[in-house]
Amino acid sequence: MYYNSRCIIIKSIDYRETDKLVTIFSEKEGKLGAIARGIKKPGSSLRACIQPFCHSLLFFHRGKGLDLITQGRLFNFYGNSREDIERTLYCVYLMELLDKALMERMAMPRLFRLTLAVLDEIDDNGLNPLILRYFEMQLLIQLGYQPVLDHCINCGQQGNMLKYFSLPAGGILCPDCAAGENDGLVLSGEVLGLLRLMQTGKLATLQRVRASTTAQGSLEFFLERYLEYHLERRFNMKNTIRILKKMLP
Repeated sequence: MYYNSRCIIIKSIDYRETDKLVTIFSEKEGKLGAIARGIKKPGSSLRACIQPFCHSLLFFHRGKGLDLITQGRLFNFYGNSREDIERTLYCVYLMELLDKALMERMAMPRLFRLTLAVLDEIDDNGLNPLILRYFEMQLLIQLGYQPVLDHCINCGQQGNMLKYFSLPAGGILCPDCAAGENDGLVLSGEVLGLLRLMQTGKLATLQRVRASTTAQGSLEFFLERYLEYHLERRFNMKNTIRILKKMLP
């Protein structure tokens, strides 16, 4: 059986002498693994189509195990991002998030379109940390881990005193309910405002948002902890980025 789909390439690794095993985020099929045969031969027409974080139209033959990529057409290579080491690293980080978060063969077309929009934004307008945080939040929402930020998740209380976020509960707690909790984070009003914007705002509005350096750091730390808690995974590319940032001018 043959089929085709728009795809974002998550990663590819060597497989046999001239082939590669490709992990793909497909619009129609979700995350899947496929074989690109002869990809390492000179002149292979598929080579450009299966580079990490490319947007391609791929044609498949469905197999009993792994599908076979038979043809491909490149839509976007994201050349601007590839010429900038920081943008490249963060695009690879987004692919790591998808690889570790998505289940096999579960179509998520909204997340697919969001991923393309974020890759386009980074390629066209440069790296905005709030765009990355927006993607992390929307990924959590799509996976069913949307944090509760507008009322105490335990008793329902609302108000400005809500600052303690419980990772196990997945929501904010009032001072009374937070008493005795030791597995959570205290969030400032600015960070809570940014998190609520990440939940309900649009990608296009984030270019107009200004956040303090302290709030951006706290926002990144919170979302990283929340992702790691619920996905039970650590993200290696984040540590690589931190190390390289210390080394690069």
